[in-house]
Amino acid sequence: MKARKTNNDQITLGEGWRKFAFERPDLEYLSVIRRGIEIGALAKDKDSAFLQVNGDMRQPLNTSRIQALLRSARSVVRPARVASQPTQEQRAAVVVTEASDQ
Repeated sequence: MKARKTNNDQITLGEGWRKFAFERPDLEYLSVIRRGIEIGALAKDKDSAFLQVNGDMRQPLNTSRIQALLRSARSVVRPARVASQPTQEQRAAVVVTEASDQ
């Protein structure tokens, strides 16, 4: 019986690629790519080839597969922190400092 192939590949747009790679002048970083249990930075080189980058290791990827994943990729949406207003006591607290002339 053949093992069933599942599609665990996922691309997440954004700056998350910085966790996996350093900026290089010969690469354009696009996003984070997860392929099964492997995860790394998705980059494009000068020849428009897609690569998974982890540190200094570069692994070539299938161009048509990556283009399809990019069409369905989503950005990471992080909720904004809720800003709270100061309490009445905090607003009433006044700090006075005295400047000295020396």
